[in-house]
Amino acid sequence: MPFLWGDLPVGRVLRIAGVDSSIDANVMELLLDPLPETGPAVITYAAAECDSVPELVGSILGELEKLAIELFPIWLPEGDKLDGPGGAGIAAARVLAMRMASGTRHFGPFLAELAARAIQHQGQFATGLKPMPGRKFPAEVRAVGLARVIAGTFRRQDAALVVHVPEKLTSHGETVLVAGCEWLAHQSGMGVWLIGPEVKRVETVALKVPQPVTRLAEKLPPSETTPTRILRVPPICGEPARYSEVEQAVEKALCESSWAHGRTWNQIYPSSDSLFVPIRTDLMWAEEKCVVELDGPEHRAPAKAEMDRLRDRHLERDGFTVLRFTNEQVLDDLPAVLRRIKRFLLGRRLRLSEGAV
Repeated sequence: MPFLWGDLPVGRVLRIAGVDSSIDANVMELLLDPLPETGPAVITYAAAECDSVPELVGSILGELEKLAIELFPIWLPEGDKLDGPGGAGIAAARVLAMRMASGTRHFGPFLAELAARAIQHQGQFATGLKPMPGRKFPAEVRAVGLARVIAGTFRRQDAALVVHVPEKLTSHGETVLVAGCEWLAHQSGMGVWLIGPEVKRVETVALKVPQPVTRLAEKLPPSETTPTRILRVPPICGEPARYSEVEQAVEKALCESSWAHGRTWNQIYPSSDSLFVPIRTDLMWAEEKCVVELDGPEHRAPAKAEMDRLRDRHLERDGFTVLRFTNEQVLDDLPAVLRRIKRFLLGRRLRLSEGAV
């Protein structure tokens, strides 16, 4: 029986059938962006062939740890109120983490150490000083602790890792991959779902693709299947993406602009067309019906460009104006980008105040 993303079991290793051709790469993106409303928080990992299980596990845990640090302080209640990377900030982060762990599934000492490392990471950028060595935890503790932090960040009970299986794995590499994924699923409680070439000793399940996704994917040209990042994580609703230098730069500038009120980052917009998929917008002013999209180099690929065109058309049918800027435009001349957004918003507000649509 085919599964939906939200119904796939966690705590197990599965291979998802059918998500291994170029057209299915489009299906994959449509299913995961935006993240389904039900089920676990889903992140994707581009695996490389490893010589041993400890090497593979260490690589995955290292990437998950970097992700948790990047996502700080979202996952720590009141973490945004910490003053800075000094000793007092580290001590306060530990206290907040222990308080958070009390009465929850989190292991307090690990969470406190992770929060302290995140504060030190911020200090490394602010002062250039190298972080002090902290307490080291066994891989088993790190696995379950990181899975819970990532799930909690996205307000989910569980997390799942979609692993892109490398092409032309050796027999030894395949054995290492399966054993490492089984270890991770068992220790962390995460779902570990493989896509790509078939591997031995892993149960294969079919993925049920909703009709709107199938219809949209059929309109798209073939897409590249190679991930551009080792670990991909969906944006968090209401936040500029932590890993996006461009979104962070734009938000910093907008915070200083009195005209920029009413904006929301990475919100899900349900299309008025029931045959289309929900749309995640980079930046939106809902009242003014303005959407701003910030496009990285992946948007130049034919499949991505066609998807953008279809998304824009559906937004425009609902009365939105879509302003698109490339990453280069933002980084090279941010004031010019802001002037264009400001000019549009002020013009739209003037028409709204005059009773015009």
